[in-house]
Amino acid sequence: KVYDGTTTATTTLTFSGLIGTETLGQTVGSTFNNKNVGTGKTVTVNSITLANGTNGGLAANYSISPGQTTTANVTAKPLSVSGITASNKTYDANTTATLNTGGVTYTGLIGGDVFNGTYTGAFSDKNVGTGKTVTITPSYTGADVGNYSVTDHATITANITAKALTVSGITASNKTYDATTAATLGTGSVVYGGLVSGDTLTGTYSGVFNNANVGTGKTVTITSSYGGADVNNYTITDQASTTADVTTKSLTATASAANKVYDRTTTATTTLTLSGFIGTE
Repeated sequence: KVYDGTTTATTTLTFSGLIGTETLGQTVGSTFNNKNVGTGKTVTVNSITLANGTNGGLAANYSISPGQTTTANVTAKPLSVSGITASNKTYDANTTATLNTGGVTYTGLIGGDVFNGTYTGAFSDKNVGTGKTVTITPSYTGADVGNYSVTDHATITANITAKALTVSGITASNKTYDATTAATLGTGSVVYGGLVSGDTLTGTYSGVFNNANVGTGKTVTITSSYGGADVNNYTITDQASTTADVTTKSLTATASAANKVYDRTTTATTTLTLSGFIGTE
């Protein structure tokens, strides 16, 4: 029989000692030596009730005692596991999945049997995605675990969402006026807040002043570009800007003075020739 949580056995007796062609009916009570799955298990007849046969045999004319033994098999009962879910998570650079087993269902489990399951889950890979496959690895314990043929839980799905990452620490160098808005950025101390250790994420940056003119604490707007194997696992908040100064450019002057007729003053008429201008300024 298939395991049913009881020791009850279905047994048929073959009678010897009947007169001629007489037959008898029978009701037999028998049990396995225990309820558990096994091959060639001992079955003992505990009770026999005779009934009149269909060929003239009367139960009152015969007697028989129980105690006969035989053997039979108890095979494992199918049991299927369902009802486990996985929680969505924010990217954390590993494949570990958190499983929710509060609603686990053991279809086929007989009431009163002791059967327990513990489960771990793993995403197909660490990367951000929707409806990602989560594989469940089970472990079963309990006094009755050997009495079941278990169909493990099917794979399930859950999402991995991008992790927030903030860029900071970029500076801009002060410069002398050069009639352009180009800014030189300092990225040696850039900070990627939220980057998981071991992940590969790189950034390249360019900067421009808000205009070309001299000024102090001028806004430098930063344009960012990101790469690396793990860039798509992050939602990046750029460093939008920083500040720096544009200082005045030094000019060089060459003076030429005009001769004059004595007029009792020191006044001179002088013309300067300036060099150092940018372009045609």
